[in-house]
Amino acid sequence: MKTIAKLMIVGCCLYSLSACDNYLDVTQPSIYTEESLYKNAADCEAAIAGVYAQLQVVYNRNYQQNIIFREDCIKNMNNNVTRFTDTSTEKSWENAYKALWTLITRSNQVLENIDKATFGDETQRENIKGEAYAMRGLAYLQMAWCWGGVPLITTELPLSKLRTIKRSTQEETYQQAIDDFEEAYTRLPEQWTGTNVGRVTKYAMAGMLGRTYMYLHNYSEAAKWLKLVVDQEPTLYKMADKYEDCFDDAFDNTSERVWEVQYIAGTSANALGVSQELYSMLLPSTIDLTKDAPFLYDVSFQGPSGTAQVSESLWGEGVYEEGDLRRDATMVNNLYFDKDYPSEDIYVARKFLKATGTKPTAYDEWGNNISILRYTDVKMMYAEALNELDYGGNINTILAILNEVRRRAGLADIDVTRLNSKEAVFEYIVHERFIEFCFEGLRWPDLIRWGLAEEAMEKHFSLKNEGFNTATQTPLYQMDQRNLLAPIPQSEIDIYGNEAVMWQNDGY
Repeated sequence: MKTIAKLMIVGCCLYSLSACDNYLDVTQPSIYTEESLYKNAADCEAAIAGVYAQLQVVYNRNYQQNIIFREDCIKNMNNNVTRFTDTSTEKSWENAYKALWTLITRSNQVLENIDKATFGDETQRENIKGEAYAMRGLAYLQMAWCWGGVPLITTELPLSKLRTIKRSTQEETYQQAIDDFEEAYTRLPEQWTGTNVGRVTKYAMAGMLGRTYMYLHNYSEAAKWLKLVVDQEPTLYKMADKYEDCFDDAFDNTSERVWEVQYIAGTSANALGVSQELYSMLLPSTIDLTKDAPFLYDVSFQGPSGTAQVSESLWGEGVYEEGDLRRDATMVNNLYFDKDYPSEDIYVARKFLKATGTKPTAYDEWGNNISILRYTDVKMMYAEALNELDYGGNINTILAILNEVRRRAGLADIDVTRLNSKEAVFEYIVHERFIEFCFEGLRWPDLIRWGLAEEAMEKHFSLKNEGFNTATQTPLYQMDQRNLLAPIPQSEIDIYGNEAVMWQNDGY
C-alpha cells in the first residue's frame, strides 16, 4: 500500500468526525484545534494528511469531472455541463466549488496552527508548511481560471467576518496562487524518498508556477519556472516510455508524474474513501463483460450509469495522424454493449483503464493515481513558451521536445519545413495537446487561455454526431461567452446575501 495514501486514511477518518455542511465555516467544531492537535510533529503530520485526503475528493469526480465534461472530446450526453446548459443551481458545480473551498480551509488550519507545535526537526515543519501552501495555491489557481476570482481567505476567521470579505478579481486570485506556489517552492524538498514518496515537491511547484504564468500569457516567467523542471531530466523526470504507462497504476509516482493525487485500489480502500471512481466515468454501464472487456484491459465490471462517450471531435477522420499509437490507446469502438452486433460509431475511452499493479474489482475501486501535472505537459508548455518568446532562436529546442512526444506515439519526426513559423508551431501544439491530454482536465483551460474555446465548441457542436440539424443548419447545443467562466453556486450567492461582496458571473 502506498504510504502517503495510508497517511491520508488517517486524515480522512479524522476529518470525517467533524464534517460540516458549511464548507466555509472555518470555526466549525473540529478535532483540529489548538487544544487537541498541533502539539507536536506527529499531530501536524496527521493534519496535513487531512489536506491530502481532501485533494483526493477534489479529483475523484467533483472538480475534475466537471472540467473534463467541458472538453470537446466528450460526446453530447444527458449532462448540463457537457451541453453548456448549466445554470447557477447546477449541483455538480456547487460540489466542485465546495471541494476546493474545503481544501483551502484545511490548508489554512495547518498554516495558522503549525507554529504552535513542537518539532525536533525544523525542516519537517517547513516541509509541512510547503505542502499546505501547495494545496491552497492549487485551489486558488483552479478558482481563478474556472470561476474568475473568489474571496481570498488565508487565515482562520469567524463566520461573521468571513462573509464580509469581498470577492477578488481574477488577476488577484491568480496572484494568490503564485504567492502560495512560491512559498511552497522555498519550503519543499526536491524529492521525497522511502515512505514519503508521493508527497508534493519543489519541482511540482515550479511546474505549477509555469502553468499559472501560461494562463497569464507571461511566457518569460513561465519558461523560467518550467526550465527548472526540465533541467532535472533525466535524474528526477523523464517522459514515460509508452503512452499508456502515463496512466497505469504500475507506474504511479515514477518519472512522468511530477504531481499526482494518490489512491489505493480495492474494496477496503473504497470503504475508507481512498480509492477513486473518476476513471469509470467513461466506462459504460452496458458493456458486455464477455465480449467487450478484452478490449477494455479486461475490466471485470461495468461502469456507473450516465457515463460519457468519445466525441467525433476526437475520433473523426483526420484528427490523428496515421500510425499514431495514442489513438488505439485512448479509445475503442465496435463493442457489443447489450446488443448482438458491434457498434461501429460508438467509441469508448479506455485511456485510463489499464491497471497492471492492482486491478480494481468494481467501478469505484480504482487505485490508479490521477495526474495533476505530467512531465510531458511540462515539456510541451515549455516548448509553447519558447515559441511565444522567440521562434527563430528556440526552434531547435522546440522541435526536440515535439519530436520526443511524436516518437513515443510511433510517429516520424517533423522538421522546420513543416513548422516554418511561430504560427505553425502554435497551431501544431494546440492540436497535439488535444490528442495528448484529452480527458485529463487540461483541454478546457487550454482553450480558454488560447482564446479558442468558442471556436472549438462551435466546430464541435456542428458535427452530426453532436446533434447538428443538417436540414436547418442549426446546432442542438452551443457554447455562449458566459461559459468561459463557471457559475458561482446560487447557494453561495444566497448565503452572502450581498451582491457588493459576492456577485454572480455575467450571463448566469
